[in-house]
Amino acid sequence: MADKKISALTDASTPLAGTEVLPIVQSGSTVKVANNDLRPKQIQSNATSGILQVVGPAAASTRIMTTPDANFTAARTDAAQSFTGDQTFSTGNLIPATAAKGINFSANTPAAGMTSQLLNWYEQGTWTPNQGSGIVLVGTFSSSATYTRIGRQVTLVGRINGSTSVANVTNGGTLFTNAPFAPASTTVGVLINDAQSQTGSGAMATNSIFYITPMAATPTIYFTVTYFV
Repeated sequence: MADKKISALTDASTPLAGTEVLPIVQSGSTVKVANNDLRPKQIQSNATSGILQVVGPAAASTRIMTTPDANFTAARTDAAQSFTGDQTFSTGNLIPATAAKGINFSANTPAAGMTSQLLNWYEQGTWTPNQGSGIVLVGTFSSSATYTRIGRQVTLVGRINGSTSVANVTNGGTLFTNAPFAPASTTVGVLINDAQSQTGSGAMATNSIFYITPMAATPTIYFTVTYFV
C-alpha cells in the first residue's frame, strides 16, 4: 500500500462499520484512529447545487439529526426556510424571535376587504379592574378579571363587588378602568346584574374605560366585553 496513492485504491466492497483503523499524522508521528472517532472540521455541500445530503433509511423511516448540546440552530442566512410535510414538535414550542411575527395564512384566498392574514398575537392572563367614576358604592370595592387576546380581538371577563352594594346609576358613567389593552375604536359589550338579571349595554372607549346604561344596586356586577385593539 505504501507505493499507492489513495486514488489508486479500490473501493470498499461493504459499508464501513466505523471500527476500521486509519493512519493519521499527529505531531510528526503516524498514529491510528478508528473511523468512528474522526471529527471533520467542515462538511461541505455540493458546490453547484448547494445541497447537503444525508444518506439514511427509506423515505418512510425516520431520519434523526442530533447534537450533544442543548441548543441547535439550522438555518440559511440568505433566505427563508421551506418545509415539506407536517412538522411535529414532540416537546417545546414554536417561538417567534421578533415581535409582530406569527403564522401567515396568505395561502388562503381572502375576502375582498382583507387587510391582514397574519396571526401574530396570543395572550391570556389576569388583571384588576379599577373603580370607575360612575359607580355608587356602599361598602368596600373589590374586583377580579381575566383576559384573552387572539390577534386583535380581546375578551374581558370579570366581576366588580361592593361589600354591601355596587351600582352604576348614571347613563354613560364609567364602570371600570385599567383594562389590559386600549381599544382601536369604540365597541359595545354586555353587563349582567346578578341580583336582578338585568342586562346593560355599553361601549369600550379610549383609555380602556367601559361606559354602561344605568343599573340597579346589587352586591356584584359580572361583565363580559369583547373588543378590538
